Amino acid sequence: MDIGSPEWDHLIIDGATALGVGLRPDHTRLFARHAAELLKWNAVTNLTAITQPESIARNHFLDALAPAPFIAPGSDLLDVGSGGGFPGLPLHIVIEELRTTLIDAVRKKVSFLRFLIRELALSNIEAQHLRVEQLSGHCAQRRRSYDVIISRAFSAVAPFVGAVWPLLRPGGRVIALKGQISASEMNALEDARAAGVLGSSITLEQVGYSVPGLKSERTLLIVKRGS
Repeated sequence: MDIGSPEWDHLIIDGATALGVGLRPDHTRLFARHAAELLKWNAVTNLTAITQPESIARNHFLDALAPAPFIAPGSDLLDVGSGGGFPGLPLHIVIEELRTTLIDAVRKKVSFLRFLIRELALSNIEAQHLRVEQLSGHCAQRRRSYDVIISRAFSAVAPFVGAVWPLLRPGGRVIALKGQISASEMNALEDARAAGVLGSSITLEQVGYSVPGLKSERTLLIVKRGS
């Protein structure tokens, strides 16, 4: 299977349908260009350990699309630790009228993201070389700026949610893409809620999902801020 082949396209289209996401041919064409550039840059920049076309389709693109049903068109989206562009860039391509910010602490990864944005001629999307603590602590204009803040780069959920909380608008949601979520992680979030660190009105939701063709179960942890 080659990237951009009909077989590769159908794998993504069929997998996305199973996740409740409809794709068009122009979406998969952009995905193929993204994947091809990812592999080119990966030869000199550590962007991904996943290099087989089928694995890239499943582990990167399909996994990135799992949160799409929970993100409204026209949202302001922040992807923290975007790395090779996941999940933020595929979501930006698929969901209409998103305004997207990708941030990463590694300059070479941000250089790749900026190149890719130009190469794919995408609009209303930017990549910034920042840690999330810098964005939330020193950029006053970004506070309460985002409807959705998403990441699959953080191992511990509670510190991630705490770090991005100042950036989230009332009524917005934080989405963490995880494997299985331990009881200790949920307890840490419940403790933060009980202590008022996240405000008095939040809801926690775990949504299990599976990527077609992969055996491991995955979870979307969604933390919604009260309006």
